[in-house]
Order: sequence, then structure tokens, then C-alpha cells
Amino acid sequence: MSLLGLLVAMALPFTTPSYDVAVEQDVPYATVPGYYTHSPIGDKIATGKLLFHSGIPKPVTLEMDIYKPVGDDPSAERPLLLMMHGGSFFIGNKQEPGQAGWCRYFASLGYVAVSIDYRLGFHFRKEEFREAEIRALEDADAALEFLLKREDLRIDPQRVFAAGTSAGAMTALSLAFRLYGDVPMKEVSPRLPQGFKIRAVANLWGSVHDLSVLENARVPILSFQSTADPVMPYDFGYPIGWAGKLLSDPMYGTHAVYEKALELGLRAEHHPCPEPGHRIHLDKALEYTPVFYRIRDAMVIFFAEEME
Repeated sequence: MSLLGLLVAMALPFTTPSYDVAVEQDVPYATVPGYYTHSPIGDKIATGKLLFHSGIPKPVTLEMDIYKPVGDDPSAERPLLLMMHGGSFFIGNKQEPGQAGWCRYFASLGYVAVSIDYRLGFHFRKEEFREAEIRALEDADAALEFLLKREDLRIDPQRVFAAGTSAGAMTALSLAFRLYGDVPMKEVSPRLPQGFKIRAVANLWGSVHDLSVLENARVPILSFQSTADPVMPYDFGYPIGWAGKLLSDPMYGTHAVYEKALELGLRAEHHPCPEPGHRIHLDKALEYTPVFYRIRDAMVIFFAEEME
């Protein structure tokens, strides 16, 4: 973080690492019909096997990892950060190093930070890809419902933030602006409290089908993406590379979302990254790159400025 950023952070709440972190791993939060819920990133053999899954839904248990500050004020409410991994609704898991690292850091600031697994898998056709998007959003709603009912976590329902990478960012945007596939849903999920809304969202190389969904809610948007992303459109185009034309209509990437947000008067911040690639926060060995820390520090300030 720059000196200016450090000085700004010192004047804002929940911006300074102050606590040890405890982690509740593999906490079940729902049982739903689906194909599977997680797959190792970078495991080509495991990924290949998923291409031939039976396609017959069966009951699957959704799990989350909950990162909590240790030693904070026991009478104070905590903000919540809900994180969703990427993987084209096909691979990925809640322990992906980026999500885990960001969650641990935010818990040290005083947040409850949660990384979730959600339902993955689809048959290779367009309607199935849309249904996979819907399932991910339904699971994120279920995760929020579960967390807000956990009184011991002391979550402030007025300070809930969402973030994700790639497909997880699509889900975070859907959570913030109530988007099922390409059909806007302006009403809040019946799972969540009356008047509930996401306070701000971090869109890390995600996209939307229709820019008009940003009219559904007044949610600030922080975005990061490589200007040479080979998987998700930076402005407008097909997602997930060569398969996109078979699975999706063209979508609007982070730059288009940013421009539309400004047009609508939403608070928005966009960070075009010169680093090439899609998963720019991790290198090939799944170690953190400098972008991981740039994203982390930007999320800290952006979210803190929305606390009041």
C-alpha cells in the first residue's frame, strides 16, 4: 500500500490488521440437488473426468470456510465479506489460494470473511450454462441466509460485501444486482431480510449479460481485470474463450460495467491491469502475484469508505 493509501486507511474503520484469525473449515450450509461442488484448480486429470460426469443430479452438501477475528469487541457487530471462486461454473473450490488469502486478511481487520463452495457442472449447451449461473446465485443466497442466522458471528446485515473472481465475480454481481442468467430480478431473494442489499461489490474480471441490470440497485463497484484477458471480455465479447460462442451470448466485461456505472451515477472504481492473463492474482504455481496485494489493498479502502 502506498504512503497516501496508508494514511487514508489509518482514518477509516476495518483497515488495519489487528486480530489473530480463527477458521471454521468445511461448514455445511445447505443440501441441494446438483452434480458436484468443488474440483482442484490446475488438476487436468480431475478436470477431464468432469467432462464425463453422469449428469444425474443427486443431493450434494454445500460447504463454506469461515474466517473470524479473535479478540475483537464481543459486543460489536462485524462486517461480512462473502467470496466466490472462479472456474467457469465447472471447476474451482473455496480453498483456492486467492480467496483464502483475502479472507484471512479481512478477518484480521475485524470482518467475518467467508469463502464458499457452490454447485458446479453443466452439460455442454447454452441453456445449461445459464442454469449453472442460476444455481451459483441460489447457493450464494443460501450462504447469506445461513450466515445471517448465526448469531454467534455477530454479522451486521447492513455491512455485507461481496467479491469474486471470474465466474465468482459474475455471481457477486448477480448477488448485488439480482440477476438470474440474463433475466433481471429486481426483488430481493425471499431467503434474505426485508430491505437487505449488498453494500459494495468487488468485480474481479467478471461480466454481465445485460448492462441494464445495474439499474436494479445502487451498489458501488470496484473492478480489476487484465486488458488482455483471454478468457473473459474486457469490454464486450464472449466469455470463457473458444467455448463461449457455444455456451453464451456476448457479455459485458469490467470496463463496460464501469462505464455504465458512471453513467448511472454509481460509485465505481476500475483498475485496468497491464499484466497479461486471466487469473492475474496467482502465478502458475498458484502463488500470489503483486496483483493479489493490489486487489487486497484496493478492496480494503473501497469497502471501508462504504461503512457509514
